[in-house]
Amino acid sequence: MAASMAGAPRVRSLNVAETDADARPVLVPDPCYVIFHDEEWGVPVHDDRRLFELLVLSGALAELTWPEILKRRQLFREIFVDFDPVAISKINEKKLVAPGSVANSLLSEQKLRAVVENARQILKIVDEFGSFDRYCWGFLNHKPIVSKFRYPRQVPVKSPKADMISKDMVRRGFRGVGPTIIYSFMQAAGLTNDHLVSCFRFKECNEAPTLCTSDTSNANSEADLSADELRTKICSKEMAAKAELSRTIGCVLGYPQNEF
Repeated sequence: MAASMAGAPRVRSLNVAETDADARPVLVPDPCYVIFHDEEWGVPVHDDRRLFELLVLSGALAELTWPEILKRRQLFREIFVDFDPVAISKINEKKLVAPGSVANSLLSEQKLRAVVENARQILKIVDEFGSFDRYCWGFLNHKPIVSKFRYPRQVPVKSPKADMISKDMVRRGFRGVGPTIIYSFMQAAGLTNDHLVSCFRFKECNEAPTLCTSDTSNANSEADLSADELRTKICSKEMAAKAELSRTIGCVLGYPQNEF
């Protein structure tokens, strides 16, 4: 399933005609999916928690579809402590994967354990690079890849760059980060803009400011901070994006838990 879902969320609103300038390539009658396409997918992200969240959600494509994931997004956040890698690294894995647990009903034991292990690896990356953001974007010289695909069939499920990132992550101890999953992550986090050129979001994503940019102007001073101090500083920046994120996926935040 991962391969089939790795390409662009090709969606359009139900009330948009094919000749409309704002047409999205394919009809998908799911409002949460439309909002994800129209407001998040392809927008460059530089916030560590958001990057980790999108990595986890992209990894879940091996077991779920994007609409299923988005409808459960708040549950993902509750289980994984708002994607705080420090908190996740301390989660009791036995309780997390226990039969009957909420998490166990969401993802397989293998996927759940992978999230915890990946949180630990992200902390090591923060120690080495200063942030997960710098690590991810460093593969692209800190500039998003701008694809200019005209047809859905041109959108790949993986790329040489995704393969490079995947191999490095695997070498570092990450789990469940094959090139197809990494390419889905790159698309969602705006490391690559794979909106079709005919999609109204193509130009907007190219021109969009980042949702929450890590402060690279203080790189020298941050290098002198301890790992704990740096993590605290990064987390304080990430909290500023929470309100924007809640607005972006507001259509799923109000769902009662029994609907997940």
